[in-house]
Amino acid sequence: MDNEYLIRLIYEYNPHLSGRTIEVPEFRRDLYAELQPWLPKKQAIAIVGLRRTGKTTLMRQLMAETIGKNKTLFFSFDEEETQKKDVLVFVLDYAINTIGATAIFLDEIHYVGDWEGTLKRYYDQKGIKFILSGSESLEISKAKATLAGRLVTFQLSPLAFREYLAMKGTIVEPADAAPDDFAAMHRLYLQCITKKEYFEHEFLEYLYKGAFPELVHEEDASLIRKYIYDLVVKKIIYQDIPAIFDIRRRDILHDLFRYACETSSNLFDIQNLSRMFSVHYETTTSYLFFLRTSFLIRVAESYTGSPAKRARKNKKLYVIHPAIACAVLGYDRAHLIEKVLGQYVETLFAGDYFWRDTKKREVDVIRKRNNSLIPIEVKYQGRISPSDTKSLLTFMNAQNLPLGIIITKDRMDRKSIDGKEILYIPAWLALLAQTF
Repeated sequence: MDNEYLIRLIYEYNPHLSGRTIEVPEFRRDLYAELQPWLPKKQAIAIVGLRRTGKTTLMRQLMAETIGKNKTLFFSFDEEETQKKDVLVFVLDYAINTIGATAIFLDEIHYVGDWEGTLKRYYDQKGIKFILSGSESLEISKAKATLAGRLVTFQLSPLAFREYLAMKGTIVEPADAAPDDFAAMHRLYLQCITKKEYFEHEFLEYLYKGAFPELVHEEDASLIRKYIYDLVVKKIIYQDIPAIFDIRRRDILHDLFRYACETSSNLFDIQNLSRMFSVHYETTTSYLFFLRTSFLIRVAESYTGSPAKRARKNKKLYVIHPAIACAVLGYDRAHLIEKVLGQYVETLFAGDYFWRDTKKREVDVIRKRNNSLIPIEVKYQGRISPSDTKSLLTFMNAQNLPLGIIITKDRMDRKSIDGKEILYIPAWLALLAQTF
C-alpha cells in the first residue's frame, strides 16, 4: 500500500497531530472505570466485544485522557486494504520514529495476520503501551500465548440496562443492591416507585434496541432493525468470521444464527441441528463456536457437580441480546407480546448454567456467587401461580438452598414456602441491581 496514503490515514485518525481536539462523547461505559487503573501499567490492554457496542469510542476516550501524559497514536484496521502485516509495521514505525508515540491504540487488530508476534517485538524492544480492540475473542485469546504476561483482556458487553438509562439521562444509584438481598432491592424499588411506569416502558425499549449506544435515542423501528441487521449481523457473518475462519457455507452460518434468534433460551442438541441443516456434526459444532467467539450467541450448561455429565447433557442456546433477535426476525414493537417476551427476558438474565432433571423439571438460570448458588426462574407474565414455584423449590431442596428468585413482570414480593424464601423481583428492577 502507498505510504503517503497511510500517512494521510494516520493524520485523519489523529486530529491532535494537527493541533485539533479529539471529540469524544461525555457518556462513558462502565468498563471505562475498570480500564483506567491499567493505563499507567506496562501491560497491553485488549478490549473485545460485539460490533457497534462502543469499543472504538471507548478507545478514543482513553486516548483523550492519555494525551498530555503520553504521545499517542490511533489507527484502525477496519478497512480491508489496511489489514496487512506490512501496514501494521509501517504504522508502528511511523508512530514511534516520526511522532515519538509512547502509547499506541490499534482498533480491530484481529484482522492483521501475526499481529501478536509483531506487537511482542515492539513491546519488548521499544517499551510501547498498546491498547487494542477486536471483535473476535478467539484471535485475542490465541494471542495470549505469544503475549504471555504482556496482555490483559476486557470484554465490552452490549449496553446494560443501567447504561441505557444513563444515556437517556436517568441515573439510578443502586447502593450495591443485589437481587438476593430483598431489603436492598426493596429500598431500590421504593427509590424508583414514582417512575415505575417509566422504567417498565424503558425496559421494553431496552429489550428492543438497547444493546447499541447509537440506537438509544432512535425511535424508527425500520431503521433500528436495518442498523442491527446490516451493520452488526451481516458484517459479522459475511465479513468478520470468514476473514478468520474457513467458512464454506455462509448461508448455513446465517440460518443457524437465525435459528438461535428464534429459539433463544431453548434447549438444543447438535445432532438434531445437524440433521435440520443437513450438515456434518463437526460443521455444526464449528459454526456454533464461531458464532460464540464473535459474541453473537452464548451457551449455558445444565448444572451438575460433574463436568463430564454437563458435557453430555443438552445445553441452552441464547442470542447475545434480544434486540438482535428482533432485528433478524423482523419484529416490530407490536410483536413483543407476553408469550414472545418470556424467552427474551430470560435471555437478558442468562448465565453459565440452568437446571433440568430427568422429569423435565427446570430452573431457567443458576448463578454462582460467593461459593453458593442462586436459582432464578423467569416468569414474565401477568399472573404467577403456586405451580410456577415447583421446579424452583425442587432444586432448592435438592441443593439445600435457603433462597430462590422469580423474575416477574411487575410483582415485588417475598414469600416463605416450606421454609424456603422466594423473592419476586420485577425484571426492570433486577437489571438495575449493581451486582446482578
